[in-house]
Amino acid sequence: MTSNVTVENTTAALPGLVAAGVLLGAVGVGVEGSGLATPAVLALAAIIAPLVGAALVPVTARAGDRARAWFATLVGTLTGVLTLALVPQALEATGSESVHYSVSWAAAVDVSFGLYLDILGVTMAAIAGVVGALVLLFSTRFMEREDGLTRYYALTLLFVGGMIGFGLSDSLVALYAFWEVLGLCSMGLIAFWLRDRTSTRAGMKAFVVTRFGDVGLLAGIAVLYAHTGTFSVQETIALAEAGGVPTWVLAWVGGLFVLAAVGKSAQFPLHVWLPDAMEAPTTSTALIHAACMVNAGIYLLARTRPLFESVAWWHTLVLAVGTATAFLAAVLATRENDFKRALAYCTISQLGYVFAALGLTHGLVPATAHLLSHSLFKALLFLGAGAVIYEIGGSVHKHVDMFEHRGIGSRQQMPVTNLTFLVGILALIGVPGFNGFWTKELILGTGLHGSPIEVAAGAVLAVTAVLTVVYSLRIYVLVFTGEPSTDAGRVPIRMAVPLFVLAVLTLGSWAAVPSFSQALAETVPARAVETYTLSSFVDHVVTTSTLALTGTVLVAGAVGFRYRAAIAGVTPTFVTSILDRRYGFDDLYLRSVGAYAWVASRSRRLQRGHTNSTVAAIALAFAAGLAVLVAL
Repeated sequence: MTSNVTVENTTAALPGLVAAGVLLGAVGVGVEGSGLATPAVLALAAIIAPLVGAALVPVTARAGDRARAWFATLVGTLTGVLTLALVPQALEATGSESVHYSVSWAAAVDVSFGLYLDILGVTMAAIAGVVGALVLLFSTRFMEREDGLTRYYALTLLFVGGMIGFGLSDSLVALYAFWEVLGLCSMGLIAFWLRDRTSTRAGMKAFVVTRFGDVGLLAGIAVLYAHTGTFSVQETIALAEAGGVPTWVLAWVGGLFVLAAVGKSAQFPLHVWLPDAMEAPTTSTALIHAACMVNAGIYLLARTRPLFESVAWWHTLVLAVGTATAFLAAVLATRENDFKRALAYCTISQLGYVFAALGLTHGLVPATAHLLSHSLFKALLFLGAGAVIYEIGGSVHKHVDMFEHRGIGSRQQMPVTNLTFLVGILALIGVPGFNGFWTKELILGTGLHGSPIEVAAGAVLAVTAVLTVVYSLRIYVLVFTGEPSTDAGRVPIRMAVPLFVLAVLTLGSWAAVPSFSQALAETVPARAVETYTLSSFVDHVVTTSTLALTGTVLVAGAVGFRYRAAIAGVTPTFVTSILDRRYGFDDLYLRSVGAYAWVASRSRRLQRGHTNSTVAAIALAFAAGLAVLVAL
């Protein structure tokens, strides 16, 4: 397939481009006249532009399909530029200089919308803005054959605005509101193909499972406000550090926030929604379920981590959950044959690495650095998968069995996709020179040089790294090497550009870690933030022991891949059965839902039964209870 740019195509896109220009101009005039400092103006514009753009997508759709697509893409691109413009200020700011702006919503209960523009929040916003822009550009060609694109582009822009708002909010109320926006957009895009029952069920499953985490976050916020009287994250942290919040309160809130993060970031045992979320368009998966929304739970813990320094068990809990998730999901990834679902289990495993790092004493920089690396190389991998799906032909809503489509992405057929996907795979494996190597080794090194429990977790994560090599090689060899079983062509330019940009970022983003660590130490009130210069970072990571560990992992992974069939042959039957059922979590949850439905069906008799019999039953129960009380 080739990409042809014609005068008609360009002309059809002009209404969308004009509408986007008018929108961004209006946003700029509105925030410029607000009297805010420049960083706050940029931040508000970055939040408002995609939200307003989402509302205007149906209007631009009247001008045609291309106008709608290019309007959304231009709004997304300018949003990405706005978020990147915040980075220099965030890198230079200290704790006292970082922008902290709030506007009161309801003074009677101290509800306000606050912005806190430090490097941690700005990084999350920049990931959403940049990856969002690239995904929207990719979508202009990838999704062009599909129906329902007004809903698709509106939900995508709404998600980008929600993710940026979530990253930059200092108000817990605003943070929760944006958190809910993310969940709503995720459900809507997973269930994008409304006539497909599998798709709609997957969307509902994601919504229901993540609600457990949502309730945890809401309850935690309520408990915090009841004992602090403020919704400001920074004010709450200051109170906790001054001893103004009882430890038992922080313990409860810490547990509730971990529950929230486990749900949103797909950690065990609430991970079950993410593999099914692969029903979403692959572009949505790259943005929401690889690069952004799944980061939200981890970002919540990173942002509020200083609150829980005095809670002895909190770090151990986070470390245990993350380590278990990383290992268990990696095992499942080695057995999954569906292309996107294999990448989904890979995502769960890598998020487990980040989750575990947050539980390490000195793990804040390694965790957030690997979160950035993962966002880039995983978005690259999913868009690469999207390119393969696109070239198969027909609707892009399809499952790709890696054995049925062996070699479809071979260098002869899809050279651009093959090369860029290889970059993502090498970063995922942790080959020296790619961003995944620097940040993953930072996690492993921090763990293996910590306390005994951290050393144990580091050892498990090292074994997980071996499994990562196995499933990564398996994916690449099956889909991108060998004799093609299906014909395919070169990807169109609008899909190739995002792949190249993400590949370049995957190669070079590690160099930002030293500056990131220095800015983080200045603006995050934490007691254990290690800082680096570029030279000290290289010296810290590239050591004899690190290279020996990396070499051992790569060799062991290659051996495991080579003899994977023999290993599977000697695996006990009961273990294979457990793995085939994916540890039985789905079965357990389905039984629980079935039991709840049974109770609900029986209890409806109280509402739908005959009045006389219902009243008689209530009277009889009351009399029996009264008799018991009298007897006592």
